[in-house]
Amino acid sequence: MVCTTCQDPVKYLQSLKAVRERANVVFDLATQQKLRHFDYDAEKLQEVANYVSELIRRDYSSFMDVPPHGRWRSYCVKLEDGQRDLVKEHVEAWRADGADPTECCRRVIDLFVVSVLIDAGAGPAWTFKDPLFSQPLCRTEGLGMAAIRMFESGSFSSDSSQPYQADSVALKAFTDESLLRGFQVSDSNPLLGAESRAQLLRNLGQALEANPDFFGSENPRPGNMVDYLIKNKVGGSVSMDRLWEVIMDGFKSVWPATRTKLDGVSLGDVWACDTLQNSPTDPLDSSDPSQLVPFHKLSQWLCWSLSEAIIYLGGIKIDGLHNLTGLPEYRNGGLFVDMGVLTLKAEDNKRGLEAAGKGHYAIPLFEVSDPVIVEWRAMTVALLDKIHELVCKDHGLEKETYSLANILEGGTWKAGREVAAKKRPDTKEPPINIVSDGTVF
Repeated sequence: MVCTTCQDPVKYLQSLKAVRERANVVFDLATQQKLRHFDYDAEKLQEVANYVSELIRRDYSSFMDVPPHGRWRSYCVKLEDGQRDLVKEHVEAWRADGADPTECCRRVIDLFVVSVLIDAGAGPAWTFKDPLFSQPLCRTEGLGMAAIRMFESGSFSSDSSQPYQADSVALKAFTDESLLRGFQVSDSNPLLGAESRAQLLRNLGQALEANPDFFGSENPRPGNMVDYLIKNKVGGSVSMDRLWEVIMDGFKSVWPATRTKLDGVSLGDVWACDTLQNSPTDPLDSSDPSQLVPFHKLSQWLCWSLSEAIIYLGGIKIDGLHNLTGLPEYRNGGLFVDMGVLTLKAEDNKRGLEAAGKGHYAIPLFEVSDPVIVEWRAMTVALLDKIHELVCKDHGLEKETYSLANILEGGTWKAGREVAAKKRPDTKEPPINIVSDGTVF
């Protein structure tokens, strides 16, 4: 069954509720040792929770000092002469130049939207050189810095007098060459899915103009969503469902239309999961709602990131943040593989290694739609909730007030990266690699 109370499977599979519910269906099968592609060891979960707690104690004076997980963290940078918050610095400068708080919020949302859309996995070979840092940046730190430098230079604005915005006119005209140049891409510095990232930004420009209720009609910008949210406040608060509506409906044409479809509707980051077949001999059927698992990873990454700007700069309380899930990507997921909670079955491991080739550092490789990856991501969503529960229980924290966002930041994503670096110091890659087109991870 997909949903016992929902008459519309398309609407259900595009909901936040479905992400957690469908992942837990897979998790329930794991507790019965009925996963198709991984062995599940529940006894290792406490070890993961202990490691996450250890990192929080190492890096923060208390558990309550952990900031929420979001794109803002990419711009709180540690330098040799201390730490800087680049977003805060910009906001202070804009305020001094006469911008009101709502416009500052619009600008930060503009930045975060374009930054998140081009934040898919960069690959191990790409780096970004920035004058602030003595060493080149890689992966998400490099992607974030490249995005803010392009934002500062007006690469996403059609108004030369106002570089600090991302508007539909500039985004629709955004070229592959602009992205390659801004991200310092070359034959010796390749970026995975570079052209796909540029296409996402062009798609964003189209989406902004197609949704004037959310993004304005005169100068469509992602940041104009704050005006829509202000109009829909109830007693100073807006529901997460309202923000999710903006992200899912307003940005639905951003994503490739070639993914899973149901009743002719492109569902986005939703995939068929063979773990949910009634029998291993049944065909994997992406038109059968009972076999589908949604993730909406980039949409949720947007929500986590935009929520912080909306709350702290827009002054709008968001009800229902707890409905967001942990992000099913290779750092969070890799943590559970590297620490033995999940072990890839031998047959799939062999298949993944054959796909990767016979290099010295070969890691199992799969397409994003592969049942291995779908099962892994579903388990990641469910297991992150379990780690949240264990850490809160171990340290006397209330799960309702100590957010999953703090666990992700403090946290699981960092733990996944650090364990990967210890186990594979030459590449620091995750234990399983995913063929990326730059539009999912």
